[in-house]
Amino acid sequence: MNDGFKKELLDMMQEIQTVDCHSHTCLKREYYQSGQRNLFNLMSYFERDIQGATGKSSGQLYAEAKSDEERWQIFKGVLGRTRNVSYWRHNIVVYRGLFGLKDDELNDENWSAVNERIIKATADPNWYNYVTKYVCNLATQIRNIPWFEDWEPEYFTAVLRMESALVLYDKNTRESLEKHLNRSFDNLTSLKQGLSDLVEEYRQRGAVGIKLAHAYRRTLFSEPVDEQTATQIFARALAGEKLSANEMKQLEDHIIFFLAGLAGELGLVFQIHTGVQGNWGYIPDSDPLHLIPLLSANRHTRFDLFHAGYPYSRHIGMLGKHWPNVWLNMCWMYVITMEGS
Repeated sequence: MNDGFKKELLDMMQEIQTVDCHSHTCLKREYYQSGQRNLFNLMSYFERDIQGATGKSSGQLYAEAKSDEERWQIFKGVLGRTRNVSYWRHNIVVYRGLFGLKDDELNDENWSAVNERIIKATADPNWYNYVTKYVCNLATQIRNIPWFEDWEPEYFTAVLRMESALVLYDKNTRESLEKHLNRSFDNLTSLKQGLSDLVEEYRQRGAVGIKLAHAYRRTLFSEPVDEQTATQIFARALAGEKLSANEMKQLEDHIIFFLAGLAGELGLVFQIHTGVQGNWGYIPDSDPLHLIPLLSANRHTRFDLFHAGYPYSRHIGMLGKHWPNVWLNMCWMYVITMEGS
């Protein structure tokens, strides 16, 4: 490609505002309430690799350290085993882009200066706005909102998380929804009406979709469960009876299909986490091909499937090719695997 044309394209791209389609950025008010930031606690998702390599959280890792120099010596040992992973390589991009790192890696000569710049810059009352609005040029960030929580519309657009909807056989979870809606659920019909009203409440407030990340704890595979079966199972839960694992999955599957239909009726996007897991997660549970029964049964619902399904990216690619109701989302791929993205 001609260098002049390439530069012209890059300059044009710089002027385009970005929509972060899956943001884990903390709220502005939380950011300034959470204490000082420094090189050793500004880890983002590299924290997972620290735990994977050492079996310890950052807090445990530095528990005996008396100074930043001691913390650096500990951290340097961790980097000796982990500096090749994408979570860390992304941190280097941040240090170079925001905190003045000139080298390709942290070392004994430059870590202290980077640490000081992090402490100073992140304490600036305008830092949050500067990074999100000017450095990243974000028009908005799509943020997953847990039940009953708020967001900051100046920075975020809401998608309502619905994992709690799958475990309403649990009394405490059910009672939290009853309290919010100021009603009680005496059968499955009233429960689903309550879920509909909750989703509609958030839609009226500006939410553009709902989200499930259930693959972190169970398989994405779900299948239709008839109303009568689900009603009987939920009645047993209301009576305080202990449900079997199969009964819990049947009720969850019924609610998953209900939510997919509800999203279609309300014109909301249905986001679903696929692919990458946390430490110790059972990766095959997150294969996007498990979603085929759900996709086929809800052809008028727009499904937004996350993380390119990685490591099942070829699988999710075929879903994008053959299912017109599927949109493929590469969110976080640049963090999960720079090479893969």
